[in-house]
Amino acid sequence: MPPRSEDVPVSTLKIVPPPNRSPAQNGSLWLKDKHKTDGAEGLWRIHDGLYDVSGFIKNHPGGPEWLEVTKGTDITEAFEVHHLNSHPEELLKKFYVRDAKTKRNSPFTFKDDGFYRTLKREVKTILQTLPKQPINTSAFFTDFLLVGTFFFSILATIYWNYWLAILAGLFLGCVVIASHNYFHQKDNFRMLYFNLSLMQTSEWRISHVLSHHLHTNTIDDMEITMNEPFLQFLPHEKTTFLRFGYYLYFPLYWITAFHANYLKRVIYIAKGDTSLIQWYDFVPYTLPLAMYFVGGQSLLATLWMWTFIVIVGSFHFSAVGLNAAHHHPDIFHDGDTPRSDTDYDWGLSQLDAIMDRNEITGSHFLVLTNFGDHALHHMFPTLDHGTLELLYPALKKVCQQFNVDLRMVSQLELIKGSFTQLTRIQPNPNPPNLLKKY
Repeated sequence: MPPRSEDVPVSTLKIVPPPNRSPAQNGSLWLKDKHKTDGAEGLWRIHDGLYDVSGFIKNHPGGPEWLEVTKGTDITEAFEVHHLNSHPEELLKKFYVRDAKTKRNSPFTFKDDGFYRTLKREVKTILQTLPKQPINTSAFFTDFLLVGTFFFSILATIYWNYWLAILAGLFLGCVVIASHNYFHQKDNFRMLYFNLSLMQTSEWRISHVLSHHLHTNTIDDMEITMNEPFLQFLPHEKTTFLRFGYYLYFPLYWITAFHANYLKRVIYIAKGDTSLIQWYDFVPYTLPLAMYFVGGQSLLATLWMWTFIVIVGSFHFSAVGLNAAHHHPDIFHDGDTPRSDTDYDWGLSQLDAIMDRNEITGSHFLVLTNFGDHALHHMFPTLDHGTLELLYPALKKVCQQFNVDLRMVSQLELIKGSFTQLTRIQPNPNPPNLLKKY
């Protein structure tokens, strides 16, 4: 979304893509664009203040990477959402430099009496009594899926059995989704499981955590634009092929997602983007190496079986991820008419851009491996997935207070809605109706 001025009502906001946007953008390009538009002047911008936290990077409890990659950008949403107590706000005062010269390039607000901060206060009281068992259970499930991925991959190689390979691929898809629980948190070893997919944790911390989570379904959401031209979720003029072709080629798209992300990263590295090279880039190859040394097959045969397993995992990951919460004709996408609130509360923007699945909520395992409890995860991404279920009473209370609701639909409704959204060429003239029943 473009910046808002005092004399421009929210309902007139239109899609204005920055000039350097391209369908194949990566995290580095997205950050460069923010350097130009955020008015952070080479520092870290939070609301209308500029801060220099250079001396705090190594001491940052969440790990240095978060501050290193965001220097020179507006991190208001990240700061608000990733810190659930008042201590960071007090600490931040030590690093204040000056006020920013320009208005924020984001339409979202965090008023003390607004939806999100009200909900955050309610959740803060719950955090004091949250049990540790759900966190331990998430870790057990994630480690179990990792072991299962290696176990069935090796068995598939030994017995050259494609049914075992399919099972290994399903374990791979699940462990990749489960590890997503961890790369939102402070640096930890389980976030590295994600790299078995051939995708990369650091890149996804930008495209998914900093971009998608904080600017959901807007032009600043990389997950909206990075899949173009094949997936065009925003409502605008499209060719007939782009509107309806997905019905034909989606299986091919789903099975190649992991390899396509890997290939794109290799291309950018070849062009000189060394930020995409990380010390843990060896992780994806630990699986084929284990298959080769234990499986007893030739190197070429092992690589073929590994490729097949990755394809299955990619299909599962894509089928779940692309239909998890964000794409339906009734969900807000940039270009649609947003809510007419004078102050566009960030928490309400998340409810506008999300629908949750009633089949997933309530099952710890399904929530962890299917991007479940999606609205609460977006609003409190650093909390373990296993604890999100305990936050629903607070969410329900605050929703009633603001006369809104979390839309719960079936998985089938979201899958159908996702395909339908791709065919939309006209923006929705009505703001999202959060009280509509499905």
